[in-house]
Amino acid sequence: MKKKSFTLDIPERLIKQLEAIAKASETELNEVIIQTLKGGMPPSLRKIPNKFHSELLSLNALDDLELWDVIAEPKKKQPREEDQEDVEHFGSMRRAYAFSLLKWRGHPVPSPADFMLA
Repeated sequence: MKKKSFTLDIPERLIKQLEAIAKASETELNEVIIQTLKGGMPPSLRKIPNKFHSELLSLNALDDLELWDVIAEPKKKQPREEDQEDVEHFGSMRRAYAFSLLKWRGHPVPSPADFMLA
């Protein structure tokens, strides 16, 4: 994996928390910071077909209420005509991505198991 170095100003309070985690886990501070960044990043589209990337990434521009609307009405926005066979999958991916963005933004989001209970 390629690496790139840069300087980042982090509040002292957060650095102390990261240092405490590194010490407690006997892990290098750099590794704790990398793991924290990985865990806190928006969802990856690595396993999603490329033809859906731009439409899913566009959800990042929505505010939180608009994301909740996406979740409430998953088929509100359909994929392009040539992709109609993937409409059902696209709706599920769109809802999941919206949920992931809301979780990343700090909202309490129900787990998938919560949806199965009715």
